[in-house]
Amino acid sequence: MESQLYEGFHSSQRLVDEFNMLQDNQPISFTERDSSDEESTAEESQELKESKQLPAVHRSTVVVRNIDVLNHIFGTLSGKDRLAKILKYVLDLVKLFVSRSRIGITRWDPQVLEHYSKVLTQLNLRLLLRHPATIAKIMVVAGLRNFEAKASLVSSNLSLFRQILRFGGTPFRVAALWSKINLTTRQIAAAHAKPISTPDSHILAVINKLWLNEASLADFIDLYYGVMDELMLLHKFKVWHHPGMYTWVAKHESLSWYYDIMLGLKKNWCALQQLNHTQLELSIQEQVKKRALELSSRLQGKTASPIKQQLLQDLQTGQEHKDQFSERLRDIERQRKVIILDLVRLSFDFLADTTDVFNLKTPPGTYAVLSLASGITGFVKLWGNAKRELSESIV
Repeated sequence: MESQLYEGFHSSQRLVDEFNMLQDNQPISFTERDSSDEESTAEESQELKESKQLPAVHRSTVVVRNIDVLNHIFGTLSGKDRLAKILKYVLDLVKLFVSRSRIGITRWDPQVLEHYSKVLTQLNLRLLLRHPATIAKIMVVAGLRNFEAKASLVSSNLSLFRQILRFGGTPFRVAALWSKINLTTRQIAAAHAKPISTPDSHILAVINKLWLNEASLADFIDLYYGVMDELMLLHKFKVWHHPGMYTWVAKHESLSWYYDIMLGLKKNWCALQQLNHTQLELSIQEQVKKRALELSSRLQGKTASPIKQQLLQDLQTGQEHKDQFSERLRDIERQRKVIILDLVRLSFDFLADTTDVFNLKTPPGTYAVLSLASGITGFVKLWGNAKRELSESIV
């Protein structure tokens, strides 16, 4: 726990010890204040009284329109990616439903397939009057087939659009890796110049410090996935074409994304545990202060000794930070919600990519449902962040 999180608050152990000593009539050590401290305290008390007498100023509620939030999301690359992902998998699911409906119609009435081509090429009024039901079914099947073709085209183009948004990061990742290699060589050269007894003089110590950590692992996985994803895009652009190479790249694209998802789940889980620990400690801190204030009420009717005066003044000073304390708790709760949304999103991605990595036979639409759930969860996260940013910018 960082010390700045508890700035302005008393430790729980100190408060409990002081009140136990006070109830047991034991002496409490305290530092006497000189005249300058008393004058400054009196001035602060006077300012506090004056501030309390001032009329309260109520902030006007900031209203952010949904269309502004949507426009803000659409103006970012991540927002475009989430919207395209949602639209793509909605189309895939609708296309699956339409395909099943078309197959159901043809199974129900086999004559639809027998006369499908003939009716579409030789449709006339006489034929329509003689077989209205069959022709109606044929027209429905033709419309469904046309929709499937259009939906497949839009879906593939949306997938291509998302890959284009991700394209171009590999050269920068390689440059960052090269800079890290240069830094390693410089630090190794500097380590050689140090005495052998120095811990930093060993090459393994330098490598362990710079490379054997989670940040380096994340960089390698990011580079791994970026290279494979961009090779797949270049294949779609027909820059290269090799069946064996394509199979290998497609497999490693799924694997690299799989590793990236697992690392993201680990990071977010650790961050969530840290926030839970922080929230718990702050909640305990608040409960201890409330208990201390309840105990302090017993001192109000008694003779005001210097010890009681100092203790009560410390408690009243802590009370002034109540709003700041509540704000910290709200900020932690907001961060927890964001991380939980990330965990849910990555969990859906993990399940979806598992079907590709292990070539699992799943019911049709499983991948689309999982990916759609991931896209919606990510969009909810972006919506909350965008709304908060717009609210803060207006204020």
